This record gives sequence, C-alpha cells and structure tokens, in this order.
Amino acid sequence: MTLPRISVSVKSAILHDDQVLLLSYDDHSGFHYNLPGGKAQEGESLRDAVRRKVQQETGLDVTVDRLLLVTEYVPATWNDEFGTVQKTQFTFLSHPLGGTTPRFQDPPDPIQIGFEWTPIGKLTEVYLLPRINEPLIAALHGRLSDPFIDRW
Repeated sequence: MTLPRISVSVKSAILHDDQVLLLSYDDHSGFHYNLPGGKAQEGESLRDAVRRKVQQETGLDVTVDRLLLVTEYVPATWNDEFGTVQKTQFTFLSHPLGGTTPRFQDPPDPIQIGFEWTPIGKLTEVYLLPRINEPLIAALHGRLSDPFIDRW
C-alpha cells in the first residue's frame, strides 16, 4: 500500500489591537488575502513552523498561542481548484513580540502585494484563501464548536 502525499502547512492569525495581519496577493486565483504561514518542514514542530514562516514572510517575531482551526483540502472534492496535492493546514493564534510593522521578505515573493492589519469585524469583507473567514472570526472569539474545516 502506498501512502498518500499530504502537504502539512501552518498559518498564523497574528492578533494586535483586535486586528489580524493579512498578506495580499495577486496570482492565478486573482486578488486575495492569506494569513502568514507555509509548509512545515520534516522534523519541525507546528509551533516552530509558525514562528519560522511568520518571521520569513513578515519579519515579525511572534509568540504562538492556541490552535484555532484545522483546514483540509481534498483535491477531488474541489475539482483540483487549488492543485492536485491533498493539504492539511493548522491555523494558530499568535501575538507579535515587539514591533508590528511587517516587511517584505528578501527576496520578495513576486505575487505578494502588501500587508494589512484588518479589524476582526471586517474579516467577512475580504477574499481570504482558504475561505475560512467565518470560522476564523468564531475561533478568535472562542465561539467555534468544531475547529475542523473541510472546505477550502
């Protein structure tokens, strides 16, 4: 039996003054926002992956708090809309240590446009990928009964 290839990634909902840091992108999916994060490396804990990816993508150092969401992407369910690799994403609440002014990575990501501190209440108005706006808001307010999201 061959084991399936599954990508494991982390995201960080960095919270500061009731605002969440979003990264803006323009790519094949069009203009959208993402939370900072990316793939975990083999042998790396998920919290360590959050700290590393946030530092790489924003220059910010963070403390990693609680797990907010687990999001699953099964390609066949979504007609391969976001690729052919199955994905599992763990989203953690984080808080900045020190500064709150993000910077672009070096070298810059060619599809990243900018950064935006977005009030929690305005998260429903942005195109966030994966599409976790409502569960993210509920999780940030401690009102999410099931942290498992099976829609991308």
